[in-house]
Amino acid sequence: MAEFVLPTLAALIGVLAGYGCTTLYHRRRTRRHDLTVRLLRRRDADHIDALRTCLSKERAAQGVLASAADTVDAAYARHAARSQEGGTTP
Repeated sequence: MAEFVLPTLAALIGVLAGYGCTTLYHRRRTRRHDLTVRLLRRRDADHIDALRTCLSKERAAQGVLASAADTVDAAYARHAARSQEGGTTP
């Protein structure tokens, strides 16, 4: 009877040790995967914020250019109106 108990007990201990090691490995792998996903999402969020900043700067520059174009158009319209009146234009 003792011949079967010791090998069976050793096998059970081996199975439990293997199960414990596998569980620890998978938990660590899952934790590392979750960390990697969080880092990638944070990096993507940083890139999106940088793109939004660039877009807002571009929109501001387009607004300035549109304002300048309106000023030039108004000056040209005044100039054209004076020249149609028959007067001299500076």
